[in-house]
Amino acid sequence: MKLLEKLKAKDLLHKTIFIRTDFNVPLKKDTPGRFLVTDDERIRRFLDRCFKRIHELTQGNCRIIIGSHLGRPHKHLSDNSWDGIFNLQFVCSHFETLLKKEYEDSYIVFPPESMDSQLKHSIEMVKKNQLPLGGIKFLPNLRYLLKRETSYRDEFIKDLANICDVYINCAFGTSHRETRSIIKLPNLMKKRNKLAVAGMLLNEEILRLGELAQRIIKEPEHTVFIVGGAKVSDKISIIKQFVQSGIGRIILGGKMVNAFLLDRDLKKDQIKIPAKLKAKAGKENNIHEEVMLAGKIIKMAEDKGVEIIFPVDYKVSSDFDSPKFSISEAPDFNKELQLDIGPNSIKKFSEILLNSNVKNIFWNGPLGAFDHPTNKGYAKGSVGIAQSLFNKCIRNKDSLVVIGGGDTAAIVQQFNLSSIEKEFLKELNKVIGNNINHKLFEIKFSDHDLYTLVNYFVTNFFISTGGGASLVFLESFLKDKGRKSFSQYLPATKSLMD
Repeated sequence: MKLLEKLKAKDLLHKTIFIRTDFNVPLKKDTPGRFLVTDDERIRRFLDRCFKRIHELTQGNCRIIIGSHLGRPHKHLSDNSWDGIFNLQFVCSHFETLLKKEYEDSYIVFPPESMDSQLKHSIEMVKKNQLPLGGIKFLPNLRYLLKRETSYRDEFIKDLANICDVYINCAFGTSHRETRSIIKLPNLMKKRNKLAVAGMLLNEEILRLGELAQRIIKEPEHTVFIVGGAKVSDKISIIKQFVQSGIGRIILGGKMVNAFLLDRDLKKDQIKIPAKLKAKAGKENNIHEEVMLAGKIIKMAEDKGVEIIFPVDYKVSSDFDSPKFSISEAPDFNKELQLDIGPNSIKKFSEILLNSNVKNIFWNGPLGAFDHPTNKGYAKGSVGIAQSLFNKCIRNKDSLVVIGGGDTAAIVQQFNLSSIEKEFLKELNKVIGNNINHKLFEIKFSDHDLYTLVNYFVTNFFISTGGGASLVFLESFLKDKGRKSFSQYLPATKSLMD
């Protein structure tokens, strides 16, 4: 697999470069018709690593086309909604602000058109050499194309393949999907003897996940899988694969634990879904199916000797929207919802994870309603476990923790910086000895970029940018027992290698 970090200046100078990014970032409404980016770590991570490398090689003497998806506009019937929260124009504005701080006037950013029918305008701009050197052209949301006829979409991708000289994939979070911008475009460009390479972010992701997967295969009994989120059905494949791999323990949390509780505590032939859960589930969540899946996992785990660990207490409330909650050892689903793990569960889980016998940890899915609109306290379970894992990595260089993207990755933004400083200072004091006056020695971290600090401070703690992609990679790798190279386990990386 060809890599961006291995390219020379001549490979990119004066070239037109298409970069598939993952700028699928959260937005919130600011003023009528205007939205603001609320979490820009994906954009900053791209600028700090991939874009920095391109600039080092070209000093701005290249043309860049950026393509990304944003949200799921194809699920909305009205095109009018695309002008709001699905419009990449607001992401583009934020990108330009960050870019100018670092590179001042080295680049000119051209925003995307707002509507699908104007995608061809972006193409024409480049065809007619209207994009200057140092120009960065944002394409509209690539998912606008999903509602169009196949011929239109294919024509668009062919035009891109003809115009661009280099293809760079910096979008790990969507590299498990066989979309046109991920698979077809680089394949077409390679047929034209053009460069198609993996960006640093993509390569870093598969190397870290590959290392974890190798360790799981080698020492499954020392592995713990923390799984949370909403639905068992979303994680069933990876949970089964972890069980079949014979890992030591699975720790449960989040909304999905409800299905396991119902299967564990109710008689199989008398399962009656409590009204509270049924009302909250919505049309897309078949609770009966969730309970059946949970039952299958419990049976598989028993057969394989894999321990499933439940919370021992919960934060419960009779009303989801209420900021008030109480602590219960067992939620009564006829009257209340469980919205987070309780303090005893945090203590229990942390003790298990901090044990020296546990070496490899993968976590996917929050353990509670961490983004609750009225009560930030529902994030304490997830944040508490995340900080315990980070502390473990500071204390034990032989451990490896990988957090699998999406909502789980957002949890680190709520870390307590002072607790990190104290933990690091404690470990540092063990090294510097007694000839230093410890009372006069302190550590202070800058809190302007907590994500970067946490993700790169220790080498054995890694936050993935792609929840779904990390699950697909690990499942495929473990099922195959790692017989092939890392690049073979995701459609995007396989395409870049073939």
